[in-house]
Amino acid sequence: MKTNTLLKGLSFFAVAGLLSLTSCDKETPEPQADGVQESQAILVAEATTSSDAVFIVNAVPDSCEKDSVTAVELPAAISTYLDANYSGYTYLKTFKIQKSGSLRGYIVVIKYNDKPIGLKFDAEGNFVKIFEQRERGQLMGRGWKRGGRFDGRDGQHRDTISLSALSATIKTYFLVNYTQDTILAAHAGRNGDIVVISANNGLYATLFSASNLFVKRSQLILHAGRKTAISQANLAANIATYLTTTYPGYVFHRAYAVKVNSTIQAYVVFIDSNDTKYALHFDASGNLVKSVVVR
Repeated sequence: MKTNTLLKGLSFFAVAGLLSLTSCDKETPEPQADGVQESQAILVAEATTSSDAVFIVNAVPDSCEKDSVTAVELPAAISTYLDANYSGYTYLKTFKIQKSGSLRGYIVVIKYNDKPIGLKFDAEGNFVKIFEQRERGQLMGRGWKRGGRFDGRDGQHRDTISLSALSATIKTYFLVNYTQDTILAAHAGRNGDIVVISANNGLYATLFSASNLFVKRSQLILHAGRKTAISQANLAANIATYLTTTYPGYVFHRAYAVKVNSTIQAYVVFIDSNDTKYALHFDASGNLVKSVVVR
């Protein structure tokens, strides 16, 4: 009886119809990728006894060269961007990219949540994209292998957690602290942590540790309206183009359209990019408003 009361209090099944709209996404065809040359890749994680070395790929364009620089040599805009989006990050590697002596941009590799993230910035320090990562053995393959750290690229969404399977600890935490939230979805990280997506006027992502302890809560969008789950195929064309261009090799998880009187006001899209989860807020026209690192 206690479990049933918790489920009712959280309105778990009020959104069952919405969630069913995304079930077809689990049948996403396995992505195909071209091989890349190691000369265009940069090592970002050494090999261990349990995993292969990891590289960011397509980092150095043909006829360009990279030179190491220190963090203090980077434009101030880069550190401002990193502080705003990856609070608590650590620099790993920084490079400037030149062609025929002309500065073309910067490559910055950071460590965030114990994972490497490679970012590209233009010559003025404006963010351009997140580099795709691959294990050494997959540089010339499709970019991932079953059981590897990027095996989520097969589109099968094995990290999805059914709402009824959430622990009593997490359910109780919401009942006590976020009584007005309606839980929409949940998924787990490779280390066992859990992200819970919920609605309460806006959309929120609440992160719990593998032991079900609260870690942080991120506001993704503050906008009244009905949150309707939509499939990847129903995203606006410019949103799909932005994701492919800015997060190559990304994995789509789910998306919501925020509607008022059947008129779309905004979109929120959840993706995984190299084992880092992002939530992206787009306006009604499909223009990016902000991105949030969820985990």
